[in-house]
Amino acid sequence: MDREIRLTKGKDPADVLDYKEPITKIYLVRHGETKANVHNLLFGHLDWDLNKTGRQQAEKTAKKLQLLTKKGDIKCIITSPLRRAKSTSKIIGKKLKIKKIIINKDLIEKSEGVWEGMNYWQARKQDPINYKRWIKNPFYIRPPKGESIEELRIRVNRFYKNILKKYPGQSIIVVSHSGPIKMLVLIALKMHITKFWYLKAECASITELHLSKKHAMLWGLNK
Repeated sequence: MDREIRLTKGKDPADVLDYKEPITKIYLVRHGETKANVHNLLFGHLDWDLNKTGRQQAEKTAKKLQLLTKKGDIKCIITSPLRRAKSTSKIIGKKLKIKKIIINKDLIEKSEGVWEGMNYWQARKQDPINYKRWIKNPFYIRPPKGESIEELRIRVNRFYKNILKKYPGQSIIVVSHSGPIKMLVLIALKMHITKFWYLKAECASITELHLSKKHAMLWGLNK
């Protein structure tokens, strides 16, 4: 059902939160497509830029954000330092006329260590011992020279707390990667990291979060 139609049938999401608290709106955007996405690679910190499809996706997402937000409503764009996220941010910023783009390292994708540039099948074949250790407990065991999901949670949680503190009652756009976006949703909804694999964020998707200190509401994933 269209978002505008749903809004006309009921109250604004802020009304079901504690209306005495300032409501922070975060538009979580995953970067557009890269060559690594096409080949289903684990690319973590590998700094690949958008491909042609990714740039088109970012343009389309920028147009959607124009419809979702009011002119001058967005305080800033906060982005991962990797090129695929920064390029997506620049396209959105240009379309929405947002000049303030802030780079935040806590939004970088989860590092896959020595497995970056491989797919899961290749990682299992080339590094079977470490892969077997990781697959038994991927939440707390890291790939060699990489990050665990718990380590991702710690830095994303730090970002989450800083956002609530710095932007109460304001609207921002956050451009990041699948891992940090899913983790932000889990943290906002107070869900355990074992639910990490139950979520999916498509390239250039928008996830809208309405947050206060005590409550959170998720609008859902929009491709």
